[in-house]
Amino acid sequence: MKQRFDQLRSDAWSLPEGKQKLAVLEEAIRIADLYMSTEDAYHARMSYSSSALDSGFQERFLVSFAWCLTQFEKEPSTYYSFSIIWHYKWFVNQIWRFPQFGAAQIQAVIDDFKEKCLQYGHSLRPYYQTLHRYALSRGDMEAAQLNYDLWRKTARDGMSDCSACEQNGFGYYHFTAGRYRRGLQAMRPIMDGRMTCKSIPQNTYSHLLLPLLETGQAEEAMKIAKKGARLLKGPGYLEEYGNFLAYYAATDIHKAAKWFEQTFAYAVETKVGWDRFLYMSSAQAFLMKWHGQKRRRKLNVGSKITYEMIEQDAKSLAHAFDRRNENNYCTELLKQRMKQVQKLSNG
Repeated sequence: MKQRFDQLRSDAWSLPEGKQKLAVLEEAIRIADLYMSTEDAYHARMSYSSSALDSGFQERFLVSFAWCLTQFEKEPSTYYSFSIIWHYKWFVNQIWRFPQFGAAQIQAVIDDFKEKCLQYGHSLRPYYQTLHRYALSRGDMEAAQLNYDLWRKTARDGMSDCSACEQNGFGYYHFTAGRYRRGLQAMRPIMDGRMTCKSIPQNTYSHLLLPLLETGQAEEAMKIAKKGARLLKGPGYLEEYGNFLAYYAATDIHKAAKWFEQTFAYAVETKVGWDRFLYMSSAQAFLMKWHGQKRRRKLNVGSKITYEMIEQDAKSLAHAFDRRNENNYCTELLKQRMKQVQKLSNG
């Protein structure tokens, strides 16, 4: 069985991220659980966790990582602490995206992440970064600003995101706060190609589109859209797909229709509430405009996919997050996306 286990792990390395790779790793995990050591099962799951996250199956990542964290806490001297804490950083930035997890539960996990960073001698920079992004998702701009300042002031170390990813986060914050010009200024090193990494600029381009329209730079937005659209493939970019959909809905309804047909299945399949909510808010804005112009062509997404279905899905997700956050931020965010697309369409 060891030979089979080793072969599966070797095969997984050569496969692209996606369901096939996950299936191979799941078989390796099954063999490890039945016939191999706990350490083998741990390392197989760590590989699986990374692949699940990169493939857009965050819910699988959460389960796999939780198993690894429990095992690490039982025998911390057996495993490499840096790897598990790096995965933990991913975990704390994913758990709040699921409305099923309560606020107290999320805060407890983030607090535990902080303790482990301190215990193993790491900077708290990613801890403050997580608090900042979580605050943004709740519309708590005071907490977002406080933790943004702490994030930027706290020293970098090996646990920090790369400079390109952090720069992307700086710009994203200003866009979320409605400071479009300041956000574009923060994104300039990425737009100019001076800062790149594995996920940047493909994670950046979609966030630039509406701010560029808002600041009267439609031609620049068109150039960015042409560059960025071809970089997005697979289910791992649902938020970005939603941003492109909103942009096309405002600028080219026919491209919006094609984009919707190409990407909607990812939204239906995902278990990640936050990403689905952001996509559905753009889908609702697109369909309102599409049906408002009485298009004869039927969208190739199946007869069950209607404006009413998407409207209900978006509202239900907004309400789920608002219940957890004890405010109405997501409900208002949904309305704002509708108004923004309509305003930019008229402009």
